[in-house]
Amino acid sequence: MHLVMLLVTVCWASNIIAAKEALTGFGSLALAQLRVLGTAVVYAMCFLVTGRVRRLRLPIRKWPYMAVAALSGVTLNQLFFIGGLARSTVAHTGLIVALGPVMVLLIAVFVRLEVLTTWKIVGMLVSFVGVGILTADKASRGNGQSWAGDLILLAGAAVFAVYTILMKEVADQYDALTLNTLMFGLGAVLMAPFCARAVAGTPWAGLRLEAWWGLVFMILGGSVVPYLLFTYALTGLTASRVAAFNYLQPVIASSLGIWVLSEKLTSKALVGGVLILAGVYLTERERGEEGPT
Repeated sequence: MHLVMLLVTVCWASNIIAAKEALTGFGSLALAQLRVLGTAVVYAMCFLVTGRVRRLRLPIRKWPYMAVAALSGVTLNQLFFIGGLARSTVAHTGLIVALGPVMVLLIAVFVRLEVLTTWKIVGMLVSFVGVGILTADKASRGNGQSWAGDLILLAGAAVFAVYTILMKEVADQYDALTLNTLMFGLGAVLMAPFCARAVAGTPWAGLRLEAWWGLVFMILGGSVVPYLLFTYALTGLTASRVAAFNYLQPVIASSLGIWVLSEKLTSKALVGGVLILAGVYLTERERGEEGPT
């Protein structure tokens, strides 16, 4: 199970590299739509082949709830993730994505699912100081990489935190394939008004092979395979053990960015990254000691 979870982490870290390669040919809006639509098609094929469509019982009152979840966890999350990545670096993206547990805590406190403690507050403050150092690093270097990309990525982490809270209400009612099929299917439909024009305007004939391979990996290696393996890993590992792999993703992503894309890791980015991961650790440790609420 640990090897499975390590593979999942490598897939998600590599997905950031694949997205960077895909962005050399596709616009960010077109890439977001194609990734979500391609993933939805693969999941739908698996859903039909396994016969789950005959067993699906989704009351009409559930559809609005599922639509809101898909809007936050797929549509907006992917628009922010890819839009932010287009303006940021691999290292910054990996670190801000790692902020997920802190963002979930913020939302949970806001809706009164959790209470704040001293160490949770300290952890959140440390993490956001780290984000401040990352964005200040961008602004001071003035190398064409807009600090706004980091803020867009932060918005993506926030909407995915909303999705995480929403999914807790239905995760035990449907299996992983059913939920992923519904989420990506609805997400693709909700994304169309924002991205259809960008997809139509894509210069298909002039796309490089790297852009195509990047898109294919984002669909299969960044979405379909890791999400299914992640669900499988949860059957044999505790939630805290799975969460521990969250610290490896930015390390792997940064290493791949340096190796594959020749990105530079500055001292400020390193300090900011250490603070972000330390803050995530403090908040997760405190929540783990409290147990479920």
